[in-house]
Amino acid sequence: MNVLHCMQRVPATVCPEARLREALQVMDEHGFGLLLVATKEGRLDGFLTRAFLNSVTDWEQAVGDVRFEAKFAVAPEDTLEKAALILLANQLVLLPVVEGGRLVGIVTQGEILRAMAHGLGVGLEAIRIVVLVRPESDDLFRILHVLERHDVRLVSMIRGRNGAKRERVILRVQHVADRDALFRDLDIALQEEKGADEEPERFSGAQTCSDA
Repeated sequence: MNVLHCMQRVPATVCPEARLREALQVMDEHGFGLLLVATKEGRLDGFLTRAFLNSVTDWEQAVGDVRFEAKFAVAPEDTLEKAALILLANQLVLLPVVEGGRLVGIVTQGEILRAMAHGLGVGLEAIRIVVLVRPESDDLFRILHVLERHDVRLVSMIRGRNGAKRERVILRVQHVADRDALFRDLDIALQEEKGADEEPERFSGAQTCSDA
């Protein structure tokens, strides 16, 4: 999914020529803690924060004289993953969305989280299966082959490092006709070609879940 699909279009802004008292008024009207600065032509020119305005003594000063530089931005066609990485790496609450040099929207942490939760199928009734797989092995292909044989619908799959020898994989699946048979075949598939130093069990279990 791209930023285009979850960004807020045409955010409220203030122009560099405006007075700081005008910027404060816009912030108060919208409940903003951060306000983007854009030129009359729509080009991103920086931002102001409420924390900064709390220390202002000259409210007739021009916004452009004191605004902070906007160092980070994304384009509408950028991926949500890219936007999320920028937000996390720089501890930001929102990112400007710029196209052709013009500010066309913003994307926030909350919007990215909602979009990713939707992509993961959070809120759908499904069976949640947890397996432990060997990094750089064909374990995932074995899992997917078993799901295909059982005509199971894969809603989402999440991978995360679990240890030096194992990665935890969380599957959310639907349309399971025979749960016991599916779990048994997953267990068998993950036991094949097991090394002598490996644990005898890599299928961790499953549960029915609905996050709605």
